[in-house]
Amino acid sequence: MAIEREKGVRVVTVGELLDEGLTIPPYQRSYSWEPATALQLFDDIRNAFRAENRAPNALPDAEQAQKPSYVLGAVILHRDNEDVQTHVVDGQQRLLTLTMLLDLLDEASGFPTEVLPIEHEDQAAPVVRVRTELDRRVRHMEEPAKAFADFIRNNCEIIRVETDDADEAFRVFDSQNYRGKPLLPHDLLKAYHLREMSGESNAMREALVEVWENVPDAELDRLFSTYLWRIKRWARGLSAPTFAVRHIDAFKGLTPKSASTPAARYHLAAQTAVPMLGAWAEHSDETDRMVNRTRFQIDAPVVAGRPFFEMATFMLGELRRLRKEGFDERYEDEGTEKAWDDFASTDDDFRELPSRARYRYVSELYLASLLYYTNRFGDADIRESRHRLFTWAYHLRTRHQRLQLAAVNKYARSLEDSQSAFVLLRSAETATELRRLRLEVRGRDDNPKHEQDLLRLLDRLAR
Repeated sequence: MAIEREKGVRVVTVGELLDEGLTIPPYQRSYSWEPATALQLFDDIRNAFRAENRAPNALPDAEQAQKPSYVLGAVILHRDNEDVQTHVVDGQQRLLTLTMLLDLLDEASGFPTEVLPIEHEDQAAPVVRVRTELDRRVRHMEEPAKAFADFIRNNCEIIRVETDDADEAFRVFDSQNYRGKPLLPHDLLKAYHLREMSGESNAMREALVEVWENVPDAELDRLFSTYLWRIKRWARGLSAPTFAVRHIDAFKGLTPKSASTPAARYHLAAQTAVPMLGAWAEHSDETDRMVNRTRFQIDAPVVAGRPFFEMATFMLGELRRLRKEGFDERYEDEGTEKAWDDFASTDDDFRELPSRARYRYVSELYLASLLYYTNRFGDADIRESRHRLFTWAYHLRTRHQRLQLAAVNKYARSLEDSQSAFVLLRSAETATELRRLRLEVRGRDDNPKHEQDLLRLLDRLAR
């Protein structure tokens, strides 16, 4: 259903909105504002309050309360008719901050006492730090606390946007919260797949959210943007633009309702059956890894809901393992023992190493191709395959003085015969077909000293 013209978008006061009993759904990120952001909101409202009270034609209190004068942006709401609740899709950081501020002002209106910390609360938590700073600011303000609280409730407006269509709510949400952090594509994927878990218990949903929230945003962004999205595109010979909100359909996966074709039903049935078949096998790290590689094929659509979160957890672990395994080789060069790791752009924990920034794109290209290979063929001929994929990826570094992502994108998706490891692997039926991958090792004629150490290693691997 589209947003209703009359009721879907309207202006309300802060007091009216907070009185609605809105809910924060489990897919929302936890409170993350820094004290400086909350204090800026406080100062903006306080300046408006002062300006209103300095106005020479200021209205009497009764009339003033009826004339809102300061707009605090918009909130996007999703009316869930099944749960009979209205969820905050965008604006929760602002609303929670306003709620804390009003509580402190109400308390200060009676007896100006300091807000004591709650027993066992984490003093480093953003919500605690913000509340502490707001409390300090409220206790030292010159304006009457009650008048300031009344101004926020009655004179500050918010544009209220509501729809009963969850997908529409996320399409129209203001991607940049008020002075806050924009939601990333993987945030919307989390929201979508949690909504598909209607049959799961609240405890399961909360556990999945907790696991997801414990993974830094940078890791989740890297998993989807740098690896899974690019692999899906390059393997089909397609360009991989920067992963954005408009691309999340690639990871929405299958639901029992959407699986209407034979191919979709096959994938849905297969991914449901694999965990049951794996339950009969003797468990070990290697057998579990193989079961999950079978279950979560990058080429295949994932099943929506809980399997999506299990897939993400598994793929994050795969990347960490492949980062260590993929560069864990040593070689001798001019009488000195050296390591492949010298050409990795990050350490084992994916922290960028500024001194090796020039290897970033080829490091990512190598790990993406290795992830795709092991996802399809496991550890079959793994040492030989690592050598070929490393040579194929790092050859770009020896050819270009300055390597840009556009050149990597073109190279990785090439449909020329056996030039792209991704295109070749997608159609390969056995691991040995990787031997058809075209390998070239050439330096730069205009700069013979360019990447000499890397060039010697690639020469050795290509023999």
